[in-house]
Amino acid sequence: MVLALLHTLAVVVYLGGTVFLGAVLIPVVRRRGLEAEGLRIVAAAIRIFHPLSLASLGVLVLTGAGALTPLKETLGPEYVPRLFGVLALKLLLVFVLILVSSYQFFALGPRLLRALPAEGEKPGGDASAEGMQLIQRLQWWSLVAIALGAAIVYLGLRMGRIGS
Repeated sequence: MVLALLHTLAVVVYLGGTVFLGAVLIPVVRRRGLEAEGLRIVAAAIRIFHPLSLASLGVLVLTGAGALTPLKETLGPEYVPRLFGVLALKLLLVFVLILVSSYQFFALGPRLLRALPAEGEKPGGDASAEGMQLIQRLQWWSLVAIALGAAIVYLGLRMGRIGS
């Protein structure tokens, strides 16, 4: 029960934050054309969201693996024929999601933070353009992560129905 609660909370934190970043915050910043101010807003958000998101992905992997044990016990010899196809696809998508998220956390995020103009400094044209390009990439990869996350949640719910 506690494992399922932790798993669900981690899904909410990860997907909720990713939806907020990629489908709410960045589109507003881009639509308003907030160059330097928008960069600072997104940078402030990812300073909080990326570590929290990374931790929630770790919790998801660990609690997901822990949730398989009761399913194996329940299904016994039927575990592989009934569940493995869905599980294999889910694990593949989880692996891709971790790669996408890692690219966001360890490549795009730090580059965006380095592209920020210093406090009180007027942003240069190239720095603002690079920052807005990074924000656009961050949004695109966030949308990919949302789609992957939705597919993974669907497959997890499907596994639950198969196991019961």
